[in-house]
Amino acid sequence: MKISYRLYLTVAPAILGVLLIAGLFYWGQYAHVVPHAVLLVGVMAVLGSLILAGVNARILARRIEHLASRLPATNAGGQPDELDRIAHGVDRLSTDARSAAEERADQERALENRTREYAALLAGIADDTAKRLEEVRLPLHILLENHFGDLNENQEEMLGAARTAAEAVDADLVSLRQIGELDLGDQPLRRDRMKPSELIEALRPMLVAAAESVGAAIEVNVAPLLPAIMGDRARLQDALAVALGDAVRSSPSGSRVQLRVDLHGSELRIDMSGIGDLTPSVRLTLAARVVAAHGGTLAWRQRSVTIEIPMDARRPIDS
Repeated sequence: MKISYRLYLTVAPAILGVLLIAGLFYWGQYAHVVPHAVLLVGVMAVLGSLILAGVNARILARRIEHLASRLPATNAGGQPDELDRIAHGVDRLSTDARSAAEERADQERALENRTREYAALLAGIADDTAKRLEEVRLPLHILLENHFGDLNENQEEMLGAARTAAEAVDADLVSLRQIGELDLGDQPLRRDRMKPSELIEALRPMLVAAAESVGAAIEVNVAPLLPAIMGDRARLQDALAVALGDAVRSSPSGSRVQLRVDLHGSELRIDMSGIGDLTPSVRLTLAARVVAAHGGTLAWRQRSVTIEIPMDARRPIDS
């Protein structure tokens, strides 16, 4: 039976009530037992109930039929009504959603495994290449430190440039290996309690020297009474030195770099503005990975760098 027929049947008691009230009105009038006012109120109440029930049943039946019409017919036995079609559609959607969730979970696991494979491959290649590079650096070092015969000035410059390039490549390979180890979780981080002011003060001489080397000036403003942060002091300080140092060295001559350190919500924010355009590098990527390992973010934009690190300790300390 269609659900609309079932809904229309719900008004049958109201119709029966109308008939009963009519009977009471007739026989009550005949015997002069039931007051006219009571009968009239009863008739109005039953008629109102009948109208409301009919209108609501019609609206509900139309909406259910409209919803059922948008779903495919079910193959259930008997004579399925609209609710059966809706229930079948809900079951089918639930099954599809469950299948999609399982497929998404499988894809995420595959992506995580692939990321770990790439990280392991990256760390392995960096390690092997560094070992081979050492075979190049050692002869260069011997040639430059122990003169086996006379070398002219050009030859010494070329060997010196070769050694410098080899050392730079070795530094990048070390950074690549550390990135791979961080992605693999093979580098546990210490939990040191650090004052933000101490971190910045330790970097101040390097930042001032970097600004002077490009003809710029730097102004450092650290908010007072900043809470301590928890993290690996050595790694975090190296990451800040790379990110902020590269940012300062990118500044145009005559510029004024602004470094501000304050609390932004529940995070320590280190913001540097007035710089030039940063060139992405392996060392800068490693710095971003280290900050991310502490639950923070390192973002560089046009003429600014922003570093945010979550605060684990809330108690203010002397800055």
